[in-house]
Formats: sequence, structure tokens, C-alpha cells
Amino acid sequence: MLGTTPEPIIKIMEMLRFQLEQLLASPIIRFDESCRRSLPEQPGVYRIFHRDRPNATIRTGRTDAELRQRVYQNHLMGNQAGNLPAQLVSGGDCVDLNAAKQFMRQSLAVQVLPIADAQERASLEHFILAVLQPRYSDKSQGKSV
Repeated sequence: MLGTTPEPIIKIMEMLRFQLEQLLASPIIRFDESCRRSLPEQPGVYRIFHRDRPNATIRTGRTDAELRQRVYQNHLMGNQAGNLPAQLVSGGDCVDLNAAKQFMRQSLAVQVLPIADAQERASLEHFILAVLQPRYSDKSQGKSV
């Protein structure tokens, strides 16, 4: 029957919406001295955003390793092209990596949601990208999305 969404698809959409709502309701973690120990050692999804403008999502993603490693080591402390500090520089938001890391500490925060199942993490990441439309992603390499 045309125009009717099958029940299995409705259930998936409801689950993804519920998980996104869980992420958005999760504790806000600042990029300060307590950041590292506040992040879980589990795989999951994350959202980095402006603390003063919670609707301004800067970056989202998933990790199949530890959220602590991905968010703290790679994004805050890292300097690879696909990580947020380098994207902030190449996108013109910051003049260099040190300025980008300082900007993150002063203005940004992160929310995380541990998700054990790899397929669930991947599906939720795609859903979050579509709904929150972050400025940067793994694919953007420093270009605005």
C-alpha cells in the first residue's frame, strides 16, 4: 500500500529518535581539566557544540573504540586533518592549532552516549548527522557542511 510506512521502519525511526533524545539529555562535559575522566571508556556517539548556543552543533561522530580516546585524545589533543582542531583552522574559525584547542576549552562542550552495538552506533551516527547537521564531520576535512 503506497504512502504507508511499514511498522519495522517506524520502530527503527522511533528508536533512533529516542537515542538522539538521550544524547541531547546527557550531561554536558566541558573541555577542561575534568574532561578526560568524565568521558566513558566505551564505544558510542558524541556531539560537540557551542556552550552558549546549544543548537550550534560543531561536530558529531561515533567511535568503535573508547569515547574517551576519540573525544579527548583525538579531538581535543590531536592535530590530524580529520580532527576538530585542524578542521577549525582549515575552516577559518581559528588561526592555528593552539588557538583551536583554546577555543575548544573556552567555548565548546561535548555530550556522549555509549552504544555497545556497532550497527546501532553506525545507524545513530547517520541519523544524528542528518538531524543536527554539524558544521564539520569526518567527511568535511575542514569545509563547512
